[in-house]
Amino acid sequence: MMFFGKSSANAAKSEAQIEAERLQLERLKSMVRDVLQKMRNANPADAERLHQQIKDLCTDKTLPMEFKRKAMEYARSYECNANMRETDKLLHEAIRMAAAEHMKERGQKLGEARKLYGKACGLGADLDFRKAAQRLMDTIMLTGGVAKQGPTRAKPLDTAPKAPNRAKL
Repeated sequence: MMFFGKSSANAAKSEAQIEAERLQLERLKSMVRDVLQKMRNANPADAERLHQQIKDLCTDKTLPMEFKRKAMEYARSYECNANMRETDKLLHEAIRMAAAEHMKERGQKLGEARKLYGKACGLGADLDFRKAAQRLMDTIMLTGGVAKQGPTRAKPLDTAPKAPNRAKL
């Protein structure tokens, strides 16, 4: 009889322990989901930091392997999207700077965009984005820096008198 008493006490303790482990697992899953939610609209620096945080959370052995795989897949995708968004924004700023003949600022924006472009490609950016960004970078490099103010050898100052408009007499 005593044997059964101990067994039922151990079983009750075991059930309480199992419930506590289940709650701990759910809290951990919830933390991972919250971090993923924050990553959706994060800037590249924050996305990289949050991706590392998810990697650290997924080292827990109690998490199911499928959950870890999906979480890491989403984290990589969200970080890639953050880098792609910022690359696109910087490239459009660079093209505005090139059109306004601000070559130093154009170079800075283009350099930052290239760095983020490389990260996005490393994280698995799709081929359409890669081609579009590459074409835009080429366009930016060919834009600006050639317009001269005032007369030049190719376009000297026009000193000829203007012809009167006789059609309106």
